[in-house]
Amino acid sequence: MGIFSNKSDHPLASIKSVQQLLSTQSKTDVVVALDEIGQWIDTLFDPENEFRLDHQFAVLRMLDDAAHPYLRRNTNSYFAVIPPAQFQENRLLSSMERYSQACVKGYSHLVRGIDNREKGSSVIKSEIPLISARGIFAVFGRLECAGVRYDKIDQQLWSDLAAMYACAEQGQCQDKQLAIYVSMGLVTSVEHLFASAIMWYGVGEGTLKPKDLHIAKLLMLYMCKAFSVSEQAQADSLFALDIGNPAMPVRVTDDDAMYPDGMRFVNIGPAPGHLDNLLKTLGKGLVPEELNFGVPYSAEVVADVVRRLGSYCKLPLPVRRQQRKKIKVNVNASYGYLNALEQADEGLNIQGSASKICALEDVSLNGIRFVLDTSQLSSINIGTLVGMRPENSKYFGVGIVRRLKRDEKNNLHVGVRILSNKAEVVLLYSEAAGNTATLALLLDYAEAQSGESWILVPADTYLPNINLNMRLGDKNNLLIPVDLVEKGEDFDLVRYRRLEQESDVDVVA
Repeated sequence: MGIFSNKSDHPLASIKSVQQLLSTQSKTDVVVALDEIGQWIDTLFDPENEFRLDHQFAVLRMLDDAAHPYLRRNTNSYFAVIPPAQFQENRLLSSMERYSQACVKGYSHLVRGIDNREKGSSVIKSEIPLISARGIFAVFGRLECAGVRYDKIDQQLWSDLAAMYACAEQGQCQDKQLAIYVSMGLVTSVEHLFASAIMWYGVGEGTLKPKDLHIAKLLMLYMCKAFSVSEQAQADSLFALDIGNPAMPVRVTDDDAMYPDGMRFVNIGPAPGHLDNLLKTLGKGLVPEELNFGVPYSAEVVADVVRRLGSYCKLPLPVRRQQRKKIKVNVNASYGYLNALEQADEGLNIQGSASKICALEDVSLNGIRFVLDTSQLSSINIGTLVGMRPENSKYFGVGIVRRLKRDEKNNLHVGVRILSNKAEVVLLYSEAAGNTATLALLLDYAEAQSGESWILVPADTYLPNINLNMRLGDKNNLLIPVDLVEKGEDFDLVRYRRLEQESDVDVVA
């Protein structure tokens, strides 16, 4: 009757029972399937069950292998070309985060158990490369889930990441090549994964839109073998993490800075050349099959991310040109192209959206930072156009959101690059469109070359071979397109060569 037997009837106590458990799992809803496996992983590492370390590894490996296809499908659905509905989007992201958290917990437990020589640890010492690599991949997943919401990174994640790498380094196997997941098709090492996660965080955190952040992650994994890790700073070192006292990665300075012994430096290697070659291929409208995105992103979308990564993957790293100054000034801010137009001209009533009062925290010559508390949070994103009018000022300015970051109170810190402190509404028209008028914003842009104007126009207005006319006061101006400076979700920022004309034109409102 089993009274005198030590054999457990727990469903995770034997490989056979785990296989039976997986065979009965629902496969119709990938979110439910992923959540179920994540809950089993949590149960596996419940101290009350007292499973040996080698058994925990064997079961975790089975569960993680079974879950990975679901995780990939969830991820592809969340970062699809056409995003899912808000409810489904939140559901997918929460599931991905819960599963990644369960895996981080499991692999961290194994690493600690190996370090403490717990029962069964000697049996799995040869599996340290796989344990550390999968652990780092799980940490990478949690970093991504936080990154797409611009959340503050949990300090424990850096400790987990450092422990994974330190375990492999102590076992002198950090450079061993292995396939993390068969279905993933990626052969890499602990060192390359560790470097990729830090590089991704350093160049993309808080500065890329969610989908671009995901593409950047896949690009980092694609060229991960270009990166390396060293105990001393190299000429091509960009970022570093102290595995002895883990904290947020830091930028490597080019002076003779003193670093602690536990610092590990991430070196960029031949990555810039790889990005340049990839950009040439993408310029032909081709996305290489080996990128294995899982989502049919266009070459144009991928190329934009590659260019951004390329600008950071070149030494020296970009630095702030102007010093920030603390300031306390209230501004009326509006988000989006139409809202900015409406705020710029009080006579307009396009969609009746009121501006919000925000308190500036600091300011530089071409940038500002303000904080939105939880009652003010909106659909603001990287690349959002912001209209700004300081209180008691007649001037209206515009800028673009370049950085977002939440603090521990869920307040959103918004970094804005100022395009112009003075902008005015103008009428644009095209003879090819029957002189139908379009509202635009003419910028007083200090860096504009003589005879040029920078103008914000509605999205998809810019056409490289189509001239426009601008009514400014009682004068007509011919606008000859020079360059599309930036394309946003609802606007085009365009450089035009401007020629004043004497002839009058009837404009259709």
